[in-house]
Amino acid sequence: MDRSVAMLQSAVMFEVRFQTYRADVDAAGIVYFSHFFRYAEQAEEELFRAAGKERLRLIEEHRVWMPRVEAFAKFSRPIRHGGAIRVQVNPQFRGVKTVRYDFVIVDDQTSEHLAAGYITVVCVDANFKSTPIPEAIRKVIEKSQ
Repeated sequence: MDRSVAMLQSAVMFEVRFQTYRADVDAAGIVYFSHFFRYAEQAEEELFRAAGKERLRLIEEHRVWMPRVEAFAKFSRPIRHGGAIRVQVNPQFRGVKTVRYDFVIVDDQTSEHLAAGYITVVCVDANFKSTPIPEAIRKVIEKSQ
């Protein structure tokens, strides 16, 4: 079953719900910290799906890559095994070549903030030289704002 159980559109940002599983947690039964970034990236992927587009297909069509160049997270509370979460993503363009995905992870039941951070993405060509984000990709991201 797809990890995205439900997608919601917020006036502020795109939001997606995920269920956590045993494979997400460490020996103490809490979600391993690097998975928070995976959830944010999965929310980015769902943002494209919600717009009726496939992120990878757009990237391949325009012969660009969108590598992550910076990531930051501040963890407020642990996510325990089996917990349902919502990931809220708010994309912010930083010029014509860069987009920063600010994210907040909240408990699905209580709406308590569990973590917040961002992932910065730069558009590059096949030679890994920064290049403007193609209009088709930019439009998908703008739709979510």
